[in-house]
Amino acid sequence: MAEEKSIEKKEMKNLSEIAKGALVPPVDIYEDEQGVTLFADLPGVARDSLNLEIDKDTLQIYGKTIGKTEPDGEFYYAEFPAKDYCRAFTIGDEIDRSQITATMSNGVLKLVLPKAEKAKPKKIEIKFS
Repeated sequence: MAEEKSIEKKEMKNLSEIAKGALVPPVDIYEDEQGVTLFADLPGVARDSLNLEIDKDTLQIYGKTIGKTEPDGEFYYAEFPAKDYCRAFTIGDEIDRSQITATMSNGVLKLVLPKAEKAKPKKIEIKFS
């Protein structure tokens, strides 16, 4: 995985407890012969507030937004309150878990889940005699 700093385990309760009241980030998922690419919108989530984990067959995305504050005043009104994001996906054995990569840019998380060699389509060579 990329250099994301994990949220302390004491904050990472079980997924159902975390998901209560959390926002579900919208995602786009693409698949090709090489693997699956997932884009998740996580606006306001900082690097040290993003956690990605695989537990058994579940890929968990957890992000915590940081409320905006002005240095010289009190917060008066917010339409984008500090909230958590939580989303989980089931992944199968066809994904090579050791090769998963994650990058974050402009509030969009990109996860690349490459297929394991055994799951990639193979062309069978035909020999003629």
